[in-house]
Amino acid sequence: MVDLTKKYKRRDVEDLMKRKFFTVPSFEIYGGVAGFFDYGPLGCAVKNNIEQLWRQHFVLEEDMLEIGCTSLMLGEVLKTSGHVDKFEDLMVKDTKTGTPRRADKLIQEFIGKKLAKCKKADEREELLTLEQDVENFEAP
Repeated sequence: MVDLTKKYKRRDVEDLMKRKFFTVPSFEIYGGVAGFFDYGPLGCAVKNNIEQLWRQHFVLEEDMLEIGCTSLMLGEVLKTSGHVDKFEDLMVKDTKTGTPRRADKLIQEFIGKKLAKCKKADEREELLTLEQDVENFEAP
């Protein structure tokens, strides 16, 4: 397996981004916080351009609505909502490409293809029931 951090020279790219003030670790003078970054002038410009492209596609072309939400979540909220103890997406890996996929989405795609080809009413009803079961499935 190829080490992507070496292939794409991750450390060199991160050093360049820091030197040119695209990004810096947040709270760096206090030791930093893993996964949090502040943007310099060039980093802000790139981030804004990406967000604008996203808006053009999804909000304007796909007719979706944009909302703004907080980026951080208290652990108590995640615990209360059930995400800590119960939430999980069952994943499978494509044996040919190694790509991970959500199992429920893969099954729904398969059922959708079967429904498109299915002509018998009883088979269609069975597939629709199965599709509903997949949508309502909760992992133990």
